[in-house]
Amino acid sequence: CNDDAMKLESVAFDPNIQILPGVGVSADSLGILIDVVGELYPSADGKGVDGKIGFVSSGELPPPMRLLPEPALRSSLSTINKTIANFAISSFQKGARTKFREFLKAAEMSR
Repeated sequence: CNDDAMKLESVAFDPNIQILPGVGVSADSLGILIDVVGELYPSADGKGVDGKIGFVSSGELPPPMRLLPEPALRSSLSTINKTIANFAISSFQKGARTKFREFLKAAEMSR
């Protein structure tokens, strides 16, 4: 862990998962809890930032999904995981730079 790192954690993260084309459902309605965390830190050359992002999802499958054959279930879960990862990365990229600038400014002022 880097002492100069800014830690990020999601609050009520919901990527509006589509389990079938055109059928969006909330993570909450699927009984899925998604926790997204990340870390930003100054790059080695000091000209930017580097970071890590990851997520953990958990929950019980709703009854209709329990009836799916295993290959279909694996495919659905893979789609959900890809959707979460893509959404998390996109959100991270959009907001992280601004928040990191604020973090650096606050750190400079506290020195």
